[in-house]
Amino acid sequence: MKTIVLATDFSDNAERAARFALQMAQAHNAQLVLVNAYQLFPENPIKAGDFPLSITEAREESLRALKKLGEKLRTPENAHIHIRAIAKEGGTREAILAVAHDEKADLLVLSTVGTAPQSAQVMGSVATDMVGETDVPLLLIPPSAQYGGIDNVALAIDLAGTTNAIALDAALRFARTFGAVVNILCVNDKPDDEETKKRAEHIRRLTAGQPHTLTIESAENVYEAILSFARAQKADLIMMLPQEHSWFARLLGAGETQRVARLTDIPLLAVV
Repeated sequence: MKTIVLATDFSDNAERAARFALQMAQAHNAQLVLVNAYQLFPENPIKAGDFPLSITEAREESLRALKKLGEKLRTPENAHIHIRAIAKEGGTREAILAVAHDEKADLLVLSTVGTAPQSAQVMGSVATDMVGETDVPLLLIPPSAQYGGIDNVALAIDLAGTTNAIALDAALRFARTFGAVVNILCVNDKPDDEETKKRAEHIRRLTAGQPHTLTIESAENVYEAILSFARAQKADLIMMLPQEHSWFARLLGAGETQRVARLTDIPLLAVV
C-alpha cells in the first residue's frame, strides 16, 4: 500500500477518519493525501456557514482548511509520513473519485457521517454511489472507530451468485497486508443445499493459503447477520465484495440513518 486518499468535509467525524487513515499510513509507510471537494454553492443547503464570494475564494478556503487539518494530524511519531493536500473543484463524488484516480490511490477513506443534521443520509448516498463507479477499495469509518491494527476481518459473501475470484483475491491480499485472519460469513437461504455447500467449498479452495474460518448462515435480515457475526468475531474490519454491494447499500443507503448508527465501531471496506 503506497497511497491512501482521505476525503474530508472538515467535520469532527471526518477528522477522526483522517486520524484513522494516518495511522494506517504509518503502519504501511504510505503517503496520505487529504482531499476536499469545493464549489461556489454547497451541495447540501442545510450546511451552515457563509458562501464564498468567488470560486477562487472557495478554493483558498478549502486549501487553508486542509493545511490546518494536516497540521492537527502531525505528531513527532508520524513526522516521516508524507501528507499532501488537494482542493478539487466539483461535486463531492466526482471530485473525490477524480483525485483517487489521478493519485493512483490504493485505498479511499471516508467518514460515514459528515457535518449537517441529515449528513448520515447524504454521505451514505455518496459512498454507495462511489462503490459502483470507483476502481479503488473504499473504506468507511464510523464515528467512534479507532485504529488499533487490523487483526480480524469479517468477510461477507453471498453464495446465491458466483463469487468474483479476482475481487476475493484482492480482499485476501488486503488482509495479508495486515497479517489478519479472515472470518468468512456466507449468507444463503438454503445453507444445507448441495449447491450451497459446493459453492462454499469453492470459497475454501480459493482461500486455502489464507488463515480463515468459514461460516454458512441463513438470514432474513442480512445486515443484522453481518453485524452480529462481525461483533461475535471481534472483527476490526468488515469487507464486502462487488456482488454484495446491494448489501452495502442496505447498510449505508440514503434514509437508513439507524442502520448507519449501528456501525458504531467497525469500519467497512467495499472491495472492487
